[in-house]
Parts: sequence; C-alpha cells; structure tokens
Amino acid sequence: MAAAEESTGFSSFAEWCLNRETLPSDAKHTVEVLLRLTGTNDCAASEEKLSNLTGVSLSNNRISNLSPLSSLKNLTSLSLSKNEIIDLAPVASLKNLTWLNLSQNQISDLTPLSKLKDLTSLSLSNNQISDLTPLKSLKELNWLSLSQNQISEIKPLSKLKNLTSLNLNHNQISDISQLQSLENMTKLHLRDNQIADIEPLSSLKNLTYLELQDNPLPSHSCPLDPYICNF
Repeated sequence: MAAAEESTGFSSFAEWCLNRETLPSDAKHTVEVLLRLTGTNDCAASEEKLSNLTGVSLSNNRISNLSPLSSLKNLTSLSLSKNEIIDLAPVASLKNLTWLNLSQNQISDLTPLSKLKDLTSLSLSNNQISDLTPLKSLKELNWLSLSQNQISEIKPLSKLKNLTSLNLNHNQISDISQLQSLENMTKLHLRDNQIADIEPLSSLKNLTYLELQDNPLPSHSCPLDPYICNF
C-alpha cells in the first residue's frame, strides 16, 4: 500500500474528495485544484474524469501535498512545475508515467522517483538537489534536465545509456568523466559549472550541441567537431 494510502486509508480520489473538509489544508488545496481541473464538485464525476486522463498539467498552483494524486494510476504525463513541492513520495505509485516535469519546486530527495521505471523525459531543474543516486535505475530516460541545482557528483548518470539530451547547467560539477559512457548523447548542457577538463567528452561521437560557457577551462580547444562546442 502506498504511503499516502497508509496515512489516510483513502485509495481513490473520490474518497479524498468526500473527506476534504477533514484534510490538512495542503491536501485539501490539492483536492480543490483537481476539482477545478475536472470542472465539477461532484466527487464521483470528478473521479471518473480523472481516472480517464493520461495527461495532466498542474503547474503554478501552489501545490505542496501530492497525496491526492496517488490514485491517478493511468497518468503517463504529469506537469507539476512552479509549485511548492518537497515530498515526492505519493508520485512513486504512478508507475505508468513516461513524462514528468517537477521543475521550480523545493525538492531535494529523489528517492521516490526510482520506482518510475518507464520515465523517458524528466525535468528537475530549479530545485535543491545534490544526490542523484535514485536516478540510476531510470534506464529508459532519454531527456533529463537538472539545471540550477546543487549537484557536484554525477556518477549515477553513467548508468543512463539511453540519454540523448542532458542539461546540467548552473551546478557545481568539476569531474565529467562519468559522462563518457553516454554514447547516445546528442545535446549536452554544462554551462556555469567548475569544469576545467572536457577531454572525457571526446568519446561522445553523436553530440551535435555542447554548451560550455562560464567554466574555468584553460583553453577553448574542442575535443570534438569545433562547430559543436559553445564556449
């Protein structure tokens, strides 16, 4: 049973809806956002509409509690950007997600995401992330944005062989040797880090775009086609 269900006993959105007046204010707010999305205050009707959805955008809604979303098992696409999210635990039950946008929140712990094995596209830019370990199990990822976080260690990314686009702009990365195994990469963004050596990237023969501005590079010598490198 998911953590959200354990704490409330609710296994459907209709139950969350029917009990919304007894919920903590942050959970009640999320329920109300979902009711607005469906255009009805009828809990059963709202449940039916939500259960049929495969894609939902809840960006910029001041959401902090994701528990009422935990029963929306048919979702394959979910945008939660520009909210106030810290705890991702309820998202772990959404196993069908392939596209997830969590940019511009307050997230530091990515552990719940390790269960979302079908993800192909994930945005986590503008958060408070330093530990990428939970991402190493997301082998289907081909698009990943981690810009504007607190990342210095990127070893977990070396397991993500299907990545074609990776954004690590505005972090604290100095060692990029772990990226040399990502041979399917076509676009790599490394602007504003602490990188002094880009030779490890010479193995990435499929790169078509490489962003390197604002790094302490001793020279602007490109280990690949010079038209690819942007210093």
